[in-house]
Amino acid sequence: MMDRWCEALAAVRRGESKYKVLVRAIAADIENGNLKEGTRLPAQRALSEKLGISGQTVTNAYKELEQHGVIRCEVGRGSFVAKRVTEKVASYMLDHAERSLMDFSIAAIVHTDEHNRVWREACSALAVQPSHPWMRLCRPIAGFDYHRDAGVQWLDSLGLSTSMDRLLITNGASHALFLTLASLVSPADVVLCENITDHGVIGCAQVLGFTLKGLDTDEHGIQPDHFEDMCANERITALVCTPNLNNPTGALMPDSRRRAIARIAERYRVYVIEDDVFGPLLAQRPAPICSHLPELGFYFTSFTKSVMTGLRIGYLSMPKRLALRVESILRVTSWMATPLLAEIATRWIGDGTAHQLIDIQRERLAQRHSIVREQLSEFVLGQQHAGLSVWLGIPAHWQLDSLVQELRNQQIAVTAPNPFLVGGTPRPNAIRMCLGAEGGDIRINAALSTVADVFRQYPRVNDYP
Repeated sequence: MMDRWCEALAAVRRGESKYKVLVRAIAADIENGNLKEGTRLPAQRALSEKLGISGQTVTNAYKELEQHGVIRCEVGRGSFVAKRVTEKVASYMLDHAERSLMDFSIAAIVHTDEHNRVWREACSALAVQPSHPWMRLCRPIAGFDYHRDAGVQWLDSLGLSTSMDRLLITNGASHALFLTLASLVSPADVVLCENITDHGVIGCAQVLGFTLKGLDTDEHGIQPDHFEDMCANERITALVCTPNLNNPTGALMPDSRRRAIARIAERYRVYVIEDDVFGPLLAQRPAPICSHLPELGFYFTSFTKSVMTGLRIGYLSMPKRLALRVESILRVTSWMATPLLAEIATRWIGDGTAHQLIDIQRERLAQRHSIVREQLSEFVLGQQHAGLSVWLGIPAHWQLDSLVQELRNQQIAVTAPNPFLVGGTPRPNAIRMCLGAEGGDIRINAALSTVADVFRQYPRVNDYP
């Protein structure tokens, strides 16, 4: 293995960086399976001596591999081959449904017969339409004007005033997040977020190569004092946050804290990227942070977590001076958002269907949260009863991984905190359980009762590490 790395370094051309060559050589061995997940890499000093290069060259190579999520470096233990981003997520959240399993691992809405009905009606209406511009035209990149106008109306209903020249239609919230970060950051930049955050943010850091650092949080979200301290002592480019129903903790940030964060961001000229994908689930909500930061705020939401899971349409509002830059990245990544889905979203905003489906969602989620409180009240962390998931602290007599495995043995899938942890964040003894799981009320009740029973039981002796 190291012989191949030696050969690669021996072939370095004039002006070519040795550490970049080493990065490519190690990454190639990981990609083709010569280095398996979990394999310990040679110690940096030993590798520098073996390859005849400086220790700093090896350090730089390992650092870049770690930034891209290819390896993980553990103080006092060494460097190890990491799972790929998608593999990490898939090991905690199921990619494929299993019929016999009650799947609480994926954050999805509660699907009802009403969802089926309105979808069939939408398809029927589209089928008899004499003209189908959303299927024939591929411009403008930002979205058809009347689709964007509907987006402006939708964001206004969520408390953010914007305009068509500042709004793009995206393929959901994840797409909006990537567009925003790609337009703002480079590998040299530092971005802040909640120390327990959506795994999509962590994945973007690994793909785009910037440094992601977590901020201290409590039951109300990001602590402003830590945000200000970081801004005062480091060059911070942006803050990514989810003030409404943070995933996975469910924290809801109060208005006073939002205003404090906006003031700090303005003082230090830090962009705020506000993910409000869960905001529509709240009947009442404080104004978005970005409503206080028109020149520094990026705000986005989508329909997937409130209206219909497959309606992957999002709306991204941004500072006007950066609109052309973000639109150019949209053109490169997907040309434009899917016009057919944008057409359905526009119709549902106009005729009230979107709000009707959200009302149904709030009602169904309230019912399921009520069941959770009946069965597991002593384990629920936080006070929110409106989100798609609950954050449960596990009993002290259970080891977290053993508990997750025991629930899986009982045909129940939940999510451990691992995918949500920013580097350096201690792993909390908690699990995320999503309440949009497929299954009737009888199955949901039975599964939650099983979870409660497992929590209160003691593990087998051989379940301890």
